[in-house]
Amino acid sequence: MEEKIQYAIQYFKGEKAYDRLFELFRKKYESLGRIGGNIATTDLHEKTLLYVAEFFGVTIEQLKQKGNISLQNFEAQIQQTRFEGIDLKSLLDAYFGEEIISKKEFALQEEQAFQQLIHQLIEQYSHIAFWLEVIAEKAIDARWMVRFAKQYSEQFERYVAVLAKAYVALPKAPERIPLFSQRITGDPHAFDIQTDLGRMFLHLLNVTRNREETMPADTEEINELLASFYIYRDDLLNFVTCANLIGFEGENPHPVWEAAAKRHTVQLVPLREMTKLTYVQPREGKKVWAVENSGVCAALLDYDPSIPIIATNGQATLATLLLFDLIVAGGYDIYYAGDFDPEGLRMADRYKLRYSEHVHLWQMDIDAYVHANPQKVLTAERLEKLKRLETPMLVEVGIQMAEKKTAGYQEALIDKMIQDLSKK
Repeated sequence: MEEKIQYAIQYFKGEKAYDRLFELFRKKYESLGRIGGNIATTDLHEKTLLYVAEFFGVTIEQLKQKGNISLQNFEAQIQQTRFEGIDLKSLLDAYFGEEIISKKEFALQEEQAFQQLIHQLIEQYSHIAFWLEVIAEKAIDARWMVRFAKQYSEQFERYVAVLAKAYVALPKAPERIPLFSQRITGDPHAFDIQTDLGRMFLHLLNVTRNREETMPADTEEINELLASFYIYRDDLLNFVTCANLIGFEGENPHPVWEAAAKRHTVQLVPLREMTKLTYVQPREGKKVWAVENSGVCAALLDYDPSIPIIATNGQATLATLLLFDLIVAGGYDIYYAGDFDPEGLRMADRYKLRYSEHVHLWQMDIDAYVHANPQKVLTAERLEKLKRLETPMLVEVGIQMAEKKTAGYQEALIDKMIQDLSKK
């Protein structure tokens, strides 16, 4: 039979006019998963139709009039030739030099290979199994990696090896991303966020922080994600606003911080300068106040220019996180107030989870939410973020916010904040 198939191949390949016909036969089989269906005569060149008509023993006009060529009829016609006994599927496999499988079979084989690869990688890199499982589950943010792994499995495997190494070597102190990349891979640009490896690295960090979290949507959110792992992209424009705090180098107060605190001068401190400090303390007292909005910070400083205060300005920069770290390292507590919108609650939740008992939520309970007179209507997409809150107080506020579907802002709470400051 093998010899007969080879003769058949020689016959059909002896005339290139059959190439187009057999290519269409192949596509039809891949689509149906069986020998069946028809090929329209309008999809074939005149010369091809001439040979097919001759093969069937009809005129080209008769073939055109019929309008199509049945795969089953073609297979039946083979049995009327010297190639009797050869089925069309075997002929197609031999013609193309490979076993032709249906799209459904291909997808199944591809999926099996993918799952096998993921299983192997989970065994090999168990410390990032939680992340690989998210990919295996084909979460929305991970689907592009599933496609990548299926198409470029060897490259995907190499990237996972790099990410496994990066995960155990995440910095314990602020580190620029090019230097981190150089330390892990020998290439300072390996983790650039526009590369496939860089995108995978961000996804790993995001899942590490919160498995249910959606991927950062803009530069500010990406920077905030990196910052939560002490990785930064810029140390001059990465800054924090504060007043009446004193930074220490070793056991000695930094002269610039000391002078600014003495004069109640507001500072915009870049990360570059923050990394030189060992701890930070309030100029007086044991509390440090922190608010999300700079306008609120200014209003509170108008009331009392001496209060130790920080303005986080929305998303937490690494400079902000490091300042919080240094205050906690000095043995002091932070009283944080954010906006009553999903993003504000999420940010407060992150601070609370990160610093535990060292961060106290300030004017962020249900009473404060009601007092903020929430009016701004929230979209369903933004309200989804409330489902990921973990801090009990914020969970309660989130439930009420989801019911009201409106956001409030801390500018409406300045009077209550001033009352609290008057009691300090």
